[in-house]
Amino acid sequence: MHHNTEVNYIYKPVFISKERYADKEKFLSFIEDYRGKTILDLFASQKQELVRIRHPRKRLTTPEIEQKYLEWAQGKDVETEGVWVFYPWSGRLLHLVDEEEFIELRTSRNQYKITPDEQRNLSRRTIGIIGLSVGHSVALSIATERTCGKLKLADFDTIELNNLNRIRTGLHNIGINKCVVTAREIAEIDPFLDIECFAEGITKDNLDDFLLNGGKLDILVDECDDIALKIRSRIRAAQLGIPVVMETSDRGMLDVERFDHEPERPIFHGFLQGLPLEKFDQISEEDRLPLVLRIVNAINGSKRGKVSLVEIGQSISTWPQLASAVTLGGGVVTDVCRRILLDQFHESGRYYIDLEELVGDKSVKTTTPSRHNPYEPFNLAEAVRIAESLPERKSQGIPETVLSEKILSEIVRAACQAPSTGNDQPWKWLFHQGRLFLFHDRFRSFSFGDFDQIASNISFGASYENILLKSNEAGLAVKMDLFPLGEEATLIAVIDFYKQASEHGETVYAPEAVKFIYDRCTNRNPSTAIPISDADFQQLKEAAESVSGAAFHYFSEKQEIIAIGEIIGECDRVRLLNQDGHYDFVHREMKWSPADAELSMDGIDVRTLGLNNAQIAALSIIRDREISQTLKGIQGGGALVDAALKSVSTASALGMITMPQYSYKDFFMGGMAMQRLWLCAEQLQFAIHPLISPFYLFPRITKGDNAGLDKAEALKLLTLRKRFMELVPYEEDVAEVFLFKIAKAETPGIKSYRLPLNETLFIVNP
Repeated sequence: MHHNTEVNYIYKPVFISKERYADKEKFLSFIEDYRGKTILDLFASQKQELVRIRHPRKRLTTPEIEQKYLEWAQGKDVETEGVWVFYPWSGRLLHLVDEEEFIELRTSRNQYKITPDEQRNLSRRTIGIIGLSVGHSVALSIATERTCGKLKLADFDTIELNNLNRIRTGLHNIGINKCVVTAREIAEIDPFLDIECFAEGITKDNLDDFLLNGGKLDILVDECDDIALKIRSRIRAAQLGIPVVMETSDRGMLDVERFDHEPERPIFHGFLQGLPLEKFDQISEEDRLPLVLRIVNAINGSKRGKVSLVEIGQSISTWPQLASAVTLGGGVVTDVCRRILLDQFHESGRYYIDLEELVGDKSVKTTTPSRHNPYEPFNLAEAVRIAESLPERKSQGIPETVLSEKILSEIVRAACQAPSTGNDQPWKWLFHQGRLFLFHDRFRSFSFGDFDQIASNISFGASYENILLKSNEAGLAVKMDLFPLGEEATLIAVIDFYKQASEHGETVYAPEAVKFIYDRCTNRNPSTAIPISDADFQQLKEAAESVSGAAFHYFSEKQEIIAIGEIIGECDRVRLLNQDGHYDFVHREMKWSPADAELSMDGIDVRTLGLNNAQIAALSIIRDREISQTLKGIQGGGALVDAALKSVSTASALGMITMPQYSYKDFFMGGMAMQRLWLCAEQLQFAIHPLISPFYLFPRITKGDNAGLDKAEALKLLTLRKRFMELVPYEEDVAEVFLFKIAKAETPGIKSYRLPLNETLFIVNP
């Protein structure tokens, strides 16, 4: 930098010894030494101000004030009165009244919001401030109001241009330590305030010096960014009985922790309870955001603040702060510190001075997001009518069997263990006249993720695979008539049961897989990328390709996995920031509490995501539709891409299942292939995590004329599709059924619920 390094760390003004200007001759000699400097003689004007404020009963005219000053000055060498103060960093020499008169004059407008006795009390107090971005405003407000007599300032950082959106200082201070800049500005307001700078910042080694040297701090103001330091300084402040005040510049959030009254009080109001505080000496960037979310209880943040939190480390590097919020925060902290020091405020707590809430449109009505479902709920009477409209089955010499309700229930319950998008469970089962009818409950499955009924048909295929396995276990053979009324009908399949001896039943692949139907689940737990043996790979491939036409594609090279992972993440972002996709995710799929999951018995229990509480809090930020749309508007949401990349980075491999043609039948058969592979993986103790968003989004642009997408989303998906097709070994016209991660992971402790059987299976006897 171009600064004179000799004065870069000078922040104390120089009080010229009175001996140097004790008489006229010495004064002339002294003033000669400052030739070429800027000399401002403010003494007379300040003396005249004192005359005015000391005569409040009579509004003296300017001539009257000047006359009283002249009377006082008569016979005196005015240049030798008061004090001369030199500011080395600016080259200014100022002539001021003495300290006592200076303080009297400068604080005269405080009266009687602050009484003279209170002002004297405050002048004996010491406040320490760590962090001089927001802390700059706090320090200047405290100094300007003269809320204390001594300020200790700590920050290792220097002024940069991007600080000047909130720090009121000049360009000439770029490159100067923030403590020094703040101390200089305070000195130029009041040279009699005692300022001590810790320009190296606060470390383990000097924390006690900051808190204790020269007398214990009366208040610690924390405005630093270092999470470990925030925790460490609070722990020590609590031990020493020093109250801590912090302002966050978002919704005017203010923390007051009265460790002077409650030394055993948990730091941050207990928001970090349950976490071992000693682990926070070295906090990784990965762990930093979850901790911040816990500390500030991010759910209560402003909407734009939440958007910014999501984008830290993505499109912005750190937490944003506006001059308006920082200025407000400086005033609030000063007010609270003054009342603490004057024994007028005694409580701990978290407070909000939210200007948007206090000064905002009161007439704006919040609307609950909704999405029109064009389908009617499942109609049992209509289902019976459809079933009875079909021709009676022809025995053709096949030995039929009579199912007991118990066995039927076991078979259908197993069928319902099949996976479905968002765990929507799109099936309804009707048992009538000895036959089992599978209906598509389109009211349940209507979602952004079920474009062209692809996801539902895959789920139906998986559920049918379970029926084959469970029926075989019960000694029964099964025969199915798929789409008997055409692919567009709600009747998906008619299933007939026969004695197992029948040669007309469908072949059952891997009968032993029936034991794993209830174990199979989506496993999102942290995983380990272990190599998959050739033997295991061959079993998985054979399971998937045991369905005629099914093809199993396998990617184990790291470069391929990351390339596909980026596409998965980008598709996740498109889906979650799409208006309909966001609605489904928030209001249809996710169950944000155990109570919600247990009540609905469908959807995805947030506990099954394998996240800790802070990560769940981060996820919940984007629940707000306005936040998601703001993220979309700024082309944000990169954290969603990172999440996918993090997931695939611990994959042993990525796998795909495709079928020859884009048709409802092939998606159904693909669902059977998916279930066979998944049950095989469960048997081999591999974790399967579907990463399916590309396969649910790409058909919208390849088959659906960009249905449900805006122009930007469609263009983005076209670009992603092109990249994707360069990575996969198949052509455009196939049915893309299943895209998944395979790895080793702990078995989830919580699995998704299923609807009660009486809401899924309807037995209607003639």
